[in-house]
Amino acid sequence: MPRPSMKDQRSGEILEAYLTCVARFGLEGATQERIAAQAGVKRPLLRHYLGNKDQMIPALTDHVIAGFAGSTDALDAALADVATPLEVVEVLFAKDGSSDPRLMLAWQALTASVTEYPDMRVPLLGSLSRFLDVISAAFARTAPKADPARIRAVTQGIAAPLINLDAMSPLDPPTTWYDEVKLAARILATSLETVA
Repeated sequence: MPRPSMKDQRSGEILEAYLTCVARFGLEGATQERIAAQAGVKRPLLRHYLGNKDQMIPALTDHVIAGFAGSTDALDAALADVATPLEVVEVLFAKDGSSDPRLMLAWQALTASVTEYPDMRVPLLGSLSRFLDVISAAFARTAPKADPARIRAVTQGIAAPLINLDAMSPLDPPTTWYDEVKLAARILATSLETVA
């Protein structure tokens, strides 16, 4: 009986190394040498498992989007039982360690390269849209009298700084920033509860 292929496992390990390098050095700074070192493989194996640079970038895009899809699915499940807009905020700002800041850093690096790789635009935008839709749906369910346009505005007002916190993680910002963003989110969420 033939041995099972290690291609999927090894490709996943290399993609994780690529993700780490892009989060740390940006898309252009994630050289094949750095990726190979991070993955613990020789550089020629990158080409074997992921192809050349032009093939590696779409593979990374798919990997990042799949990571976001998993995170968004987990968020959707966590929001299923909330009863108030403030509980939505508590779930969004839970410090459970399930968020991987590398995903946001890589997402931003890929987004910055959309002019060079325009095929990434729709899937990257779609991943963010789905995240926003999940939050909006939770607010709509917990504040059924609120205007849909207001719900969407509150969603945007909460999601943007929340995403930005992950993007700023390499700066190790003061913890007070997290607290301030969470307070702002609570204020916005409360505005949905006060709708007559």
